[in-house]
Amino acid sequence: MSAKQQIDKYITTCTTIFKMFDHDVTISKNKANLWHFTAKRSDKKYLVYCAPNLTKVKSIIKIALKKVTSDSKLVVICNTFTQEEKQLAEGLNYTLVDIHTLKKYGTDMLETKASEAA
Repeated sequence: MSAKQQIDKYITTCTTIFKMFDHDVTISKNKANLWHFTAKRSDKKYLVYCAPNLTKVKSIIKIALKKVTSDSKLVVICNTFTQEEKQLAEGLNYTLVDIHTLKKYGTDMLETKASEAA
């Protein structure tokens, strides 16, 4: 699988999960933004950047943070991260989530919706 295919699959997975949580998802067409999509729900707006390999995109994250508006939060979704990387993210005011945790949230949401419908 090429890097582009891997990112596209990541973006599809992530947008699907955000939609399950009733977020209004908009794929970013503007390459100047750096993030892949925005997810909005009520007064919360997340700018989501999908980065399977976090170490390769640290400089891009720093640039993206400069473009984040005060009413939104940058969320970076990756395969894995260290405690040190998590602390750095907290210090720079963005959220780091691993794809496995995000998928678990999606599965939990499907189970909750299924049990509510029953």
